[in-house]
Amino acid sequence: MVKYNCRWFSRTGLLSSLASGFTLAKGQHDAAGNSSFDYVIVGGGTAGLVVASRLSEDARVSVAVIEAGNFERDNPLVTTTTQVGLGRGTSIDWQYLSVPQIYANNQSLLWSAGKGLGGSSLINGMTYMRPSSSQMDLWPSLGLEIDWNLLLNYSARGEHFQIPSQALVDLGVGYEPLAHGYDGPVKTCISPNISTSNLHDILNATFQALGTPPRHEFNDGDLRGFGYQSATIDRDLGIRDDAARAYYYPFAERDNLVVMVNTTATRILWSENRAGQEVVATAIEVVNQRGETSRVQANNEIILSAGAIRSPAILERSGVGNPAVLSRQSIDVRVDLPAVGENFQDQTVLSMSATTKQNFTGFPAFVAHASLQDLLGPNAESLYDSTLAKLPKYAAIIAAQNGGASSAAVQEHLLQTQLDLLLKSNTPASEIAPIMVGGLFGAVYWPLQPLSRGSIHINTTNATAPPAIDGKFFQLDFDVQIAVETSKFVRRFLTTPPVADIIDMSSLAPGFDVVPENATDEQWAAWLRSSPVEPNLHHLGTTAMLPRSMGGVVDNDFKVYGTKNVRVVDLGALPFQVAGHSMAVLYGVAEWASEKIKATLRLT
Repeated sequence: MVKYNCRWFSRTGLLSSLASGFTLAKGQHDAAGNSSFDYVIVGGGTAGLVVASRLSEDARVSVAVIEAGNFERDNPLVTTTTQVGLGRGTSIDWQYLSVPQIYANNQSLLWSAGKGLGGSSLINGMTYMRPSSSQMDLWPSLGLEIDWNLLLNYSARGEHFQIPSQALVDLGVGYEPLAHGYDGPVKTCISPNISTSNLHDILNATFQALGTPPRHEFNDGDLRGFGYQSATIDRDLGIRDDAARAYYYPFAERDNLVVMVNTTATRILWSENRAGQEVVATAIEVVNQRGETSRVQANNEIILSAGAIRSPAILERSGVGNPAVLSRQSIDVRVDLPAVGENFQDQTVLSMSATTKQNFTGFPAFVAHASLQDLLGPNAESLYDSTLAKLPKYAAIIAAQNGGASSAAVQEHLLQTQLDLLLKSNTPASEIAPIMVGGLFGAVYWPLQPLSRGSIHINTTNATAPPAIDGKFFQLDFDVQIAVETSKFVRRFLTTPPVADIIDMSSLAPGFDVVPENATDEQWAAWLRSSPVEPNLHHLGTTAMLPRSMGGVVDNDFKVYGTKNVRVVDLGALPFQVAGHSMAVLYGVAEWASEKIKATLRLT
């Protein structure tokens, strides 16, 4: 097999020449004339770099990664660990804009996603937190081959947990040794920048007064409680340990691994096939910075890892999707697969705040997870029962708008599995993150298991344009009710000592003049709908791993139904929202996918 000198591409800054038609120096690979690789990975983000790194461990295999962004290794917007969100709204953020959310006051929402080698691991909040064990243990009942133990094993394989120092232990930090990996590439730790004041004790006492217990570990499958969260930080260097720093830069000199930055993939090209046969991908069409189009050939497979927003769009532009969607853009149907782009899910982020009577310094690495019982007390079962009665209506709404991806009966079954988790397992209902910035104190929070389902679909013939994003936030009244109950809980948190003792109650937002102390659910819901809402950027589900009859797009091998050699390995493959944070589960899923792909190599 041909070998490729990645060092030359990196050092000359001409990685994009693989798709731009440059004539390379003698002795180097002339990609313009023969850009052919065994595996072509579309998207150099969290999942794509895991797969690229693992596949290229075999020197016989050539791997190319196509990334629309650039190298961001030393960008302070990425490396800084004392603040979060610095990269959002900048050149390393795709800054997608949704269609107006008609159930959320017609707001058009900004959906951030990382653009650069490392993907969203460049700009996210760095939180490393696995989901509840009960969520993962449900998935085999839906035909999936992954459960909690498998996820934990693969996730730990990629983790390099840095044990807390004694100074952090003295501040209340703890951990469970068996919940972590210690030899993987992704460095995680409790942030060394946490507050050294008595803030932890104040928050802990307040949550305990509300019935929420302390928790010293959030990566062992149990999340309910308050404590410190892990982050993807290289503690010794004091910088973010993003996916590129973990999975690419240490291996960048591999001759069989090439990264093409500033190169946007637009569609998959296929060989001719007979009717009824699986379609075979031969190449990916790409566009460089100058708008020039070329192709990168794939000898074995094309792996889409462009994220839950871009991967379904690439499939649709390639003729894989709902014929009704494709026909509107005059695209020939290669695979009739209506579920592509459906099942889009994200969480709605809300906030409350007040000014404090004292300033706090340090990074707010605190988190709390509240169960349905924490939020509603003895009324939890009543909400479950009333929602259960509404599931046929909810399912009919989703089925009517998903273009034939799945039936109402299937949707009702899927919705009930989510609802059952909230009442009958250790899956939390909501996450609350206390935030302290100077003299401002508050909390951002989000319900973890929305039942509403949105979509991602192309709506223009422009091959590089973003698709239309519709989160359908608050379409189903269950989502509104859980947001209301979480808001009530957060207000109780802010008005319960000792937290109540450190804030100026007259500055509370929303104040009692906006939402009275004894406000009805309708008053709370009105405030929610009129308030700024943000997506949590945990978007997933648009290329779901489910049986095809249940609205699946990929099978248990991540292979797209109806194709011979196309896989999707990114958050789009996750069928449901998860508690915890999506980056941690994605690292584990990508390690699992890599092992599956490597197993096919061993069979050939």
